[in-house]
Amino acid sequence: MKTKIFLLLFVGLFISCNTDDDSTVNNPIAGIWKLIDVSCECAPPNFQANHIWNFNLNENTVTVTNEEDENLQILDSGNYDFILSTETITILEIPYEYFFEDSKLFIGYEYYSDGPLMTFERE
Repeated sequence: MKTKIFLLLFVGLFISCNTDDDSTVNNPIAGIWKLIDVSCECAPPNFQANHIWNFNLNENTVTVTNEEDENLQILDSGNYDFILSTETITILEIPYEYFFEDSKLFIGYEYYSDGPLMTFERE
């Protein structure tokens, strides 16, 4: 009888366990974003080409794809590791703040003083 009760409790415990591994996949930053604007107190960049950022939350990487003929001094094309928290995304040891507004993603570094604020829309 004790064996049956122990087995029943073990099975119940095993079935009720749930990991939260999928929680990061539901973060709205995941996926492909197109850079549409950069604003700052410094000289504003003038860009015309496509700049695509693809956030992979399973691997904590962002793949940046820029047009080769345009010199936009944010991130060069390539793959970058990042650390994501509730309000910041750290890329190359720089803690960028991020937020969403009107289906757009905003990523900025000290944008409230003179740093850049990048605006993205879903690709």
